Amino acid sequence: MPSLIHRLQKIVNKVDHAPDIQQALEIIVENLIDALKIDTCSIFIISPTENDLLVLMANRGLNEGVVGKIKLKIGTGLVGMVAEKAEPIRLDNAHTHKNYVHFEFSGEDAFPIFMGIPIISQRKILGVLVLQRALLPFDSDDEAFMTTLATQLANAITHARSSGEIAELLTDVNASISCTLTGVAGAPGLTIGQAVVINPGVSLHNVADKRIAGNEQTIHELEVFDAAVDQVKQSLYEQAERMKESLPSEECAIFIAYAQMLDSGSLLEDTSQRIQQGHWAPYAWRETVLEHADVFTSMEDEYLAERANDILDLGRRVLLYMMSKQVGQQVFPEKFVLVGEQISATDLASVPLKGLQAIVTEHGSGASHVAILAHALGIPAIMGVTNLPYTQMDGLLVVADGYSGKAYIDPKQDLLNDLNVYIAEEQLVTNSLKELKNKPAVTTDGYRVSLYVNSGLMSDHTPSLRSGAEGVGLYRTEIPFQIRESFPSEDDQYRIYREVLKTFEGMPVVLRTLDVGGDKPLSYFPIKEDNPFLGWRGIRITLDHPDIFITQVRAMMRANVGLENLHILLPMISGLQELDDALILIHRAKDEIEDELGIPLRFPHIGAMIEVPSSIFQIDEICQLVDFISIGTNDLTQYLLAVDRNNESVAELFSSLHPSVLRALEMIIKGAGRQNTPVSVCGELAGDPMGVMALMGMGIESLSMSAGSLPRAKKVIRSFSLSELSEYVAIAKNMTDAQDVKSFYIEKLDDRGLGGLIRAGK
Repeated sequence: MPSLIHRLQKIVNKVDHAPDIQQALEIIVENLIDALKIDTCSIFIISPTENDLLVLMANRGLNEGVVGKIKLKIGTGLVGMVAEKAEPIRLDNAHTHKNYVHFEFSGEDAFPIFMGIPIISQRKILGVLVLQRALLPFDSDDEAFMTTLATQLANAITHARSSGEIAELLTDVNASISCTLTGVAGAPGLTIGQAVVINPGVSLHNVADKRIAGNEQTIHELEVFDAAVDQVKQSLYEQAERMKESLPSEECAIFIAYAQMLDSGSLLEDTSQRIQQGHWAPYAWRETVLEHADVFTSMEDEYLAERANDILDLGRRVLLYMMSKQVGQQVFPEKFVLVGEQISATDLASVPLKGLQAIVTEHGSGASHVAILAHALGIPAIMGVTNLPYTQMDGLLVVADGYSGKAYIDPKQDLLNDLNVYIAEEQLVTNSLKELKNKPAVTTDGYRVSLYVNSGLMSDHTPSLRSGAEGVGLYRTEIPFQIRESFPSEDDQYRIYREVLKTFEGMPVVLRTLDVGGDKPLSYFPIKEDNPFLGWRGIRITLDHPDIFITQVRAMMRANVGLENLHILLPMISGLQELDDALILIHRAKDEIEDELGIPLRFPHIGAMIEVPSSIFQIDEICQLVDFISIGTNDLTQYLLAVDRNNESVAELFSSLHPSVLRALEMIIKGAGRQNTPVSVCGELAGDPMGVMALMGMGIESLSMSAGSLPRAKKVIRSFSLSELSEYVAIAKNMTDAQDVKSFYIEKLDDRGLGGLIRAGK
């Protein structure tokens, strides 16, 4: 069995590198026939145009000509039954089963023993894997093993399908297909731009395919490649010499062998050929290295199979040198969409924000940190696009729909015309909302709400003021920390905080103390944890490092002198002891500043973020210790629903409109009400038109959101009465699930002609 496992792992590896879905399926059937000693293997895939139709796309063992001709509706035949039930089926005599459908031309009469395995990804049936034999029945071990394999193949098939579609777009300008990728909505909006791929680190698998044209570019890329090879060869010979002093000569021979592989041969020739075919050097090298490594991986001899690691190691060395020469050479189009496996705050800081139109990533969800930053920047974001073929997307036209979570890749003219209509309507809706800037956020029956902005980037200030915000409800101080290479000094922080406090002089400004960890890392303060969202983050870090906390609070208090609009917000409060410890340090910082300046300071308003479920059950006691509370719905939802908000596999389960979350919010608001403590909501729910309706119905008086969301929130508030919204939330909190709640609020928005606030177009 270990050898079988090894062979099936090789199959999955080969499928992972298949250029398109057809080749992926051919690899599967050909290799399974050999590995499992079966008579025939077939793969049926759901038709891309008919969701209830299964089409035979690959086969070995049946008569020639069956591929593409055998088609079954879901629920019809044994294959359709497997898809309908979404569970494996084993039969010793398939021909006698009541659901059996006979295809006379197939030749399957000779193979009555049947096993069908569903291929499932993200709860969706992709197809059915069918194995058949003439004599030996399949047993439960076969079924368990093939179910495991099908699970692994699901992602590979999804990736192969999208990769193949994009490859066709790249090679055939007249291709009839238009590739549509689907993720989850990260930030609303509809826009268009040219894809720019972010390469996360130096990894062969992450290198994007950048097309080159013309003799001059080809010569340049060949020179880059040749220089990298020469540099790595020289370093390998030098390493061999150095290691001779401490290792036997036979152990040092590996470095000589590596260097000799770079002297001549197919590695160099194949890469040069790919460059001349129009690929930039790093991608040409990547393809050559992976191709050669796969040859060794497929070998039966374990020693030879291990040589694939030598090829990959050599590949990384050369790639590292080439990529280091590419740094700073990135050219950004006038309007571009940032695409990558993952995109961080530092990635955003390194691109010209003026031209940034949207973000599309493979990992993350609508509540991940980069989605929140996209909200702040007022650009659409599509997160969690499973198996995003980002390495092939550089330079392609992308239409990003942040409402539906869809990205249209290089759309054909008819589709592009339709999308441009929606983009124009989107702009009309946005322009109409600007009229609300100087109008109050008041319901039709006179209930007044304060609207603040979430901020963290210097570029946020002007848009925030223009939006009609009444202050800053959340300033994320971690962003200035993230874009540096070391902790900012007290003076550096003072200048940042002074600017934001001065910009919003006369208005409240809530500065949140450092909230890192989870999905907000600091490169110079690495935290390695198995479960970072339940680990060392937020107030836990700064209380463990009082030097960091006191330095930050001192900078805040110094910046507040003469302005007196500072409010300090403490993140991740899970109990009273953390609050007590933080308040002691804040008082110490105040005393220090007073001694240094020789003047009395007004103690700033102190607030606690309610985002950990335990704080809900101590809400009365917490409110007795602070001046205000701010509800962070992103993390509160994550912890209440046990859904990692960065995990695209469970992204559809994350919703702050879940009835349980609504009930928890109501408990918090009522608890604060008993203590006469002001409550604000600063999570993304506060800027969601449906979330605004729910929160208003609970009696919230203060909302804080991205500047781009503020006009939409104000439009909602001015379109309903408080009594209506109170009735709505009383119904919503007793519904079954989040989807029911969303549908309910969407219906209410549509009734008022406000559908354009939650979808593309009017």
